[in-house]
Amino acid sequence: DVVSKYMEHISKLREKLSELFSEALGLRRDYLSSIEFRESETILGNYYPPCPEPELTIGSTKHSDPSSLTIVLQDSIGGLQVLHQDQWVDITPIHGALVVNIGDFMQ
Repeated sequence: DVVSKYMEHISKLREKLSELFSEALGLRRDYLSSIEFRESETILGNYYPPCPEPELTIGSTKHSDPSSLTIVLQDSIGGLQVLHQDQWVDITPIHGALVVNIGDFMQ
């Protein structure tokens, strides 16, 4: 029940983001919806337990997201980075905030 309710909210968020991205691209508000931009969704949960020796961790390999959008809810520990102008930049976690990453398909 909890996951179903969560997916309802994520679908509404996806719809709103689709409209906002369409407008930001100078297109009509329903453009991305009309080309079936938001026809599929995947939920993926990653859990990384606290490490007793974080200085020894390697983290994930650098990668790009093949999807249109990735929406991330971070924990208070952090660790998410983005590549900006050939530099890896830490994304500081903000309680309750979502990180929206434009994926390869959108680019």
